[in-house]
Amino acid sequence: MRSGKGKRMIPLVVKPSVRPIKYYDVVGDVMVEFMRNRRVAIIQQTNTEARLITRVRHEDGTPLPIIINDKEELIRYVKSGGIDFMTSIGNATSKNADTLIIDIKGGRKAWLTIEGLRAMNIAIMAVKAVFEGLGLSNNVVVFDGMNGFKVISKLSSEVGDDVIQGFIRIVTEGVPRGLKGIEVFRSYEDDIIIGGNTMIKVRMFRVPLSLHWSTKLSAIPITDVESFLSKNADPSNVVMSMSLMRKLLEPLSRLNPVDSLLDFVGKLRVDDVDVIYKIKHMVKASLASLMRN
Repeated sequence: MRSGKGKRMIPLVVKPSVRPIKYYDVVGDVMVEFMRNRRVAIIQQTNTEARLITRVRHEDGTPLPIIINDKEELIRYVKSGGIDFMTSIGNATSKNADTLIIDIKGGRKAWLTIEGLRAMNIAIMAVKAVFEGLGLSNNVVVFDGMNGFKVISKLSSEVGDDVIQGFIRIVTEGVPRGLKGIEVFRSYEDDIIIGGNTMIKVRMFRVPLSLHWSTKLSAIPITDVESFLSKNADPSNVVMSMSLMRKLLEPLSRLNPVDSLLDFVGKLRVDDVDVIYKIKHMVKASLASLMRN
């Protein structure tokens, strides 16, 4: 097969600290677990030019989605310039989703101060509290490789756009209300965005441990944003800490039941004020416990 045409991109001129082939040879088996039977988008980079590839062409010219089911396939794409790998939120043959993701992004003000990172950490803990309140206790926070984080959870069955939109509304309206009155967050709330663009607009997410095409930092799982340093995501450091990376990603191998999620989304359609009120107090209760600890 040969690559189809892709979208041109303008990357920063940055080189990873480890050769991509060597890096992906170490982390590839973990990454493939998130890509099997899913559509994949790849950013290929040659020197200072990068382009997005979403399809390959069969020998007869038919465009086909990219599917990567084993490490050998992944390495073949890396050898042809693949640097950044994203995968769909649902099965390759489905329009529904079995992966729920909330984005938490920070601006310069949030990233450049200890208090700003603390505010982002509190926002992420609040989002995780909502995930768990909706029965999605198996979730992981992943650095996106650039300026933010994602809370990710896998479902035991697929859900449609109506559930996705309801879930995003529950989180994006309930979390800010629950964070009202927390001084450190109030000082940075204009610089922190909590949203669901990954699920609604992109419908693909950077595969955990993939390199970011521009920064060349790795999309690593983390436990504490407040003490996060970009050097933790340097590929050379990631290669040396793979046992920890595997352990932190383990919750994504355990599927979450959808019963409570569907129940909350159903109630949202009937009485949205009551649902958002419950989420607000869910967040407040969780953060009160966090602050005491």
